Amino acid sequence: MDEQELVEVLRALDGELTSASDVVLVGGAAMILHFGARRATRDVDVLPLQGDIGELRRAVKTIARQHALPEDWMSDAVKGFVDILPPGFSSRLVRLDLSLEHLRLYVLGRPEQVAMKVVALRERDLEDLELLLPTLTEADKGVLAGIVEHVGTFRPDWAQKMRYFLLEQGWQIQ
Repeated sequence: MDEQELVEVLRALDGELTSASDVVLVGGAAMILHFGARRATRDVDVLPLQGDIGELRRAVKTIARQHALPEDWMSDAVKGFVDILPPGFSSRLVRLDLSLEHLRLYVLGRPEQVAMKVVALRERDLEDLELLLPTLTEADKGVLAGIVEHVGTFRPDWAQKMRYFLLEQGWQIQ
């Protein structure tokens, strides 16, 4: 799905909902809708924050049928990586304004998006990192350093992977 298709299915999804649902877009959809990536994505990775998850899942299946999408076009499988996100990450969420009635969409802040991409480190993540890294502010880099430290408390292997990758980018993170 490109940007236009993403907006279309998200608006259709909103139309199926009868109550508020707060969702964080992660990955390709976030890159396309907020960070300016000019590519397509096969699915929409989300972290549900608030709302009736059952209603959301039913609506996702309805939209899949209506738009000839796979049933899992929207997936919360990324929740397995949610531990990467440090305490306070929600204060850096950015609200997307697609003029929706029930679906409130957010994206991670740049440092958190970078952290998720570095841990996954697939080919498309590298492309996204090329777009994200030059836009990080010094404050963002400080947050990212804190994320690496946070990750090191429970996944030292991921923290080391993050340090090595960032070192290759010319950043020194202890």
